[in-house]
Amino acid sequence: MNNKAIGIIPARYASSRLPGKPLADINGKPLIRRVWEAVSGSKLLSEVIIATDDKRIMEACKEFGAKVVMTPAELPSGTDRIAAACKDNDADIIVNIQGDEPMINGDSIDNLISEFTKSDADVATMYKKIDNSDDIFDPSVVKVVFSDNKKALYFSRSPIPYIRDVDKCEWIRSNDYFKHIGIYAYRRKALIDFTELKQSQLEKMESLEQLRLLQRGYSYLCVETKDSMLGVDTPNDLEKAREYFKNLESGTDK
Repeated sequence: MNNKAIGIIPARYASSRLPGKPLADINGKPLIRRVWEAVSGSKLLSEVIIATDDKRIMEACKEFGAKVVMTPAELPSGTDRIAAACKDNDADIIVNIQGDEPMINGDSIDNLISEFTKSDADVATMYKKIDNSDDIFDPSVVKVVFSDNKKALYFSRSPIPYIRDVDKCEWIRSNDYFKHIGIYAYRRKALIDFTELKQSQLEKMESLEQLRLLQRGYSYLCVETKDSMLGVDTPNDLEKAREYFKNLESGTDK
């Protein structure tokens, strides 16, 4: 392995809940630029590429100086899009950074890569401790459980682990729960394998693509982040992101 790492940000124009999401304005900058600028702070990524299916996104990215690659619109997932974007690149590690996570930062990416290169895992991903009881039972918040060596045992929309004989309102005080953050560092082979494998039964049931490899025996290293994260999926999320950057750039800590 050469351990060369690149970051790819998939950016798709169509979105059922927030159409044109990558170009949504966040205090004077499109969302995709916010993500690109944050990721560009990484010291371990040799380059950062935006992979899109839309000329409007491509033109916007060129305006702020990003490297952008056009990929087929019919690709079924962001992971397929990053695989298409890196096919002519010789990087051994490809980091899939969600294009709707403007609060990610380069240090978190570097920590993920650093821990990954010391492991024998096929994929590395992030998690964060849950501090809100409602998130444990929210199916939109993906939970992860892992072994003592931080290898993922399972990802689920359901509350895992289930604590028997303890009232559910006490679960958050009885055990640590962890939210999965959908940022992945892939070995090249694992990424290629992902695109060539059919959806697994568990993947279909949970609607979680990471289960495609996990069910077939690939290993996921789980790396903790303490950073605040906000995936922009809805108009309400977009307003929260605008408020965050407004406070950040005005020097207000809220």
